[in-house]
Amino acid sequence: MNLDWGYFFSLFTMSAFYQACVTVITLSTLGWFFGLILGFVTACAKMSTSRWLNIPAGVFIWFFRSVPLLVVLVFVYNLPQLFPATGPFLGVPYFAGLVSLVVTEAAYMAEIHRSGLLAVGKGQKEAGHALNIGFLGIQRLIVIPQALRISMPALTNEYITAIKLSSLVSAISLPELLQTGQRLYSQNFLVMETLLAVAVYYVGIVTIFGGALQWLEKRWMCLLVSQTHSLMNNVMLYAKTQ
Repeated sequence: MNLDWGYFFSLFTMSAFYQACVTVITLSTLGWFFGLILGFVTACAKMSTSRWLNIPAGVFIWFFRSVPLLVVLVFVYNLPQLFPATGPFLGVPYFAGLVSLVVTEAAYMAEIHRSGLLAVGKGQKEAGHALNIGFLGIQRLIVIPQALRISMPALTNEYITAIKLSSLVSAISLPELLQTGQRLYSQNFLVMETLLAVAVYYVGIVTIFGGALQWLEKRWMCLLVSQTHSLMNNVMLYAKTQ
């Protein structure tokens, strides 16, 4: 069996695939971004000394790390059957996919954030206290930037994972890359050529946006090193004046 290379290359001129690429990029980016924020809040709650915060946070992480995304997708998409008021929002495949991706990614990112927060040395916090910086200032200027730098490689990997997981929303009829390809090969039966083109589209998206995040990671590291040196210089000046 020979591949139809003419058909394969023609798939890169089809507007339907480029529209599907936009769907994949926006869905995975929004899912990753909101998952990043929700995951950080969940990580802080789990590290809290209050049982009213750490127990619900632990249950959230345990549950959504245990349930496959496909199950969450189908459940969320059919949730309007139990709660009709959610129909205008969750009844739309894009929003159902986004909500499902956010809660799933948040569960994984919470543990990534927690490891980053725990990795920040106590000496950094003590340096902030020596400069009479308040609790919120220490978190904003010292702890959170360093924790994000430590966690950034894993968070970048989660973004790539989110891009690939977005293919599961084809189960709820959202026209992303895989769904678009399936519709095509169900008509012409050129399965291998179509799926190969879908794979190339995914590789292109991961390469471009994954590379952009790695560039931002390097920039973040340079800025953080400069900020840390400035902080330590201030600490040394403070110590000399005592």
